[in-house]
Amino acid sequence: MIKRYIAMNTPRQMIFAGLCLAFLSLCLVDVATPDDRVFRAGAATSNITPSIGADPNVRTSKPPATHVHDELHARCLVLDDGQSKLALVVCDLRHISAEVVANAKQIIQRTTGIPPECVLVSATHTHTSTGTKLEEGESVPYYDYSALLTRRIAEGVLRAVNQLEPARIGWGVAEERTQVFNRRWFLTAKRGPIYGAHDNIEQVDTNPGYSGLLRPAGPVDPQITFLSVQSTSGKPIALFAAYGLHYVGGIPANTISADYFAMFADRVGELVGADRHQDPPFVGLMANGTSGDVNNLARYSDEELAKRGPPPTKRYLPYEKAREVANLCAEKVTEAHKTLKWHDHVKLTSVQRTLTFKRRYPTKEEVEWAEAVKAKKIKPMSTSRYSTYSTVLAYNSPEMPPTIDVIVQTHRIGDLAVAAMPFEVFAEIGLDLKQRSPIQPLMNISIAHGSHGYLPTPEQHRLGGYETWIGVNKVQLDASVKLVDALAEMLGELKSGKP
Repeated sequence: MIKRYIAMNTPRQMIFAGLCLAFLSLCLVDVATPDDRVFRAGAATSNITPSIGADPNVRTSKPPATHVHDELHARCLVLDDGQSKLALVVCDLRHISAEVVANAKQIIQRTTGIPPECVLVSATHTHTSTGTKLEEGESVPYYDYSALLTRRIAEGVLRAVNQLEPARIGWGVAEERTQVFNRRWFLTAKRGPIYGAHDNIEQVDTNPGYSGLLRPAGPVDPQITFLSVQSTSGKPIALFAAYGLHYVGGIPANTISADYFAMFADRVGELVGADRHQDPPFVGLMANGTSGDVNNLARYSDEELAKRGPPPTKRYLPYEKAREVANLCAEKVTEAHKTLKWHDHVKLTSVQRTLTFKRRYPTKEEVEWAEAVKAKKIKPMSTSRYSTYSTVLAYNSPEMPPTIDVIVQTHRIGDLAVAAMPFEVFAEIGLDLKQRSPIQPLMNISIAHGSHGYLPTPEQHRLGGYETWIGVNKVQLDASVKLVDALAEMLGELKSGKP
């Protein structure tokens, strides 16, 4: 039709028609192939279980394990939007050092091409992971475990990349309110002043008894935010979740276990229909949310106990409570999973920053107290804002660097946002960030890219309690404010599309 029209008109009209034909051809090409990029996903696990048994020639932070109940893993999920890749790694460890993460990222970039800012590595905070203390400045293994861990994390990501296949993705939010309780409580009888210093009254207690309680000192976050990926044929590939629960425990001494985090990973696979014999295997991942002041031990105020009577008690067998929590969480996630909206393609974007915090040093009063205890002029208290006298004196050393650099990340996966923080973050900080995030829902992940102690708010610092003591808290008292401001800004960059 167009050729016929050209033949019947003047040369000028023929030129115009030719230009129109060329433009039409370009438009037809764009319409036919708007974006031929394929979304892919791959998942894998890498065994990171350390050796058991004591080595008399090597110092460890606690007695080494003599039994392995369940293996520890680096659980890896890689997403690929055709232009960018994102690697999400959850390690069955109490802590993870910034050095291990940085070295693993270098290997990952070399072997897979995924840049460090697109790799998120976190620890679950299971308290039964190793006899070593893999945190800042204290990586002292039975053997060179840090080197093994570094390599195994990188290998896990490489395996996940090798498993990449066309996939679709969905995300959602479930709630499990019955297993999260703030562990910091105001007491009906306030603690007295410590050594006559009235400004050092401990107003709250961490993990107190079950009587003499006034009210919790903070909130909890009952949400389980999760994302799920499956093949284009509907085969489950992986499910990644985050829940603000410290850990569960109830595991025999000297035993290695990944706690409820791994039990959830196993159970949720069953519930979403993953075949145990499928190839490649389904991978479940449960990260630690903002749970620095949260556990699953139910406590009630004296007033509430007077109304409802004493709660029922139950003696749990080893692993029974952890399995109960894992099953409850998996069931809630599975219910939400049934209503997911699946996406054949989403865009992946990431923002990473290095934040510099002032290191927290002990006050003059704290140092005087510690020196007096060391000289045996006064008796140490079982509970004080000063932790142990040796910790106070260690943190008063001029050899301690004045600042701490920490890595923080935000990621956007379609309309799901992820924020990663290298602290044991209080629940109210995570809730504040969720409220401020311009992208909803937001998944918070703690103990990511390092382990730099507890992170209370300035208000919680004024209340005292274990998480605010020198040593377990290592950075300036308003660090949480600066952290949330930075992450909110980074999430804004992801929202605007200008990271």
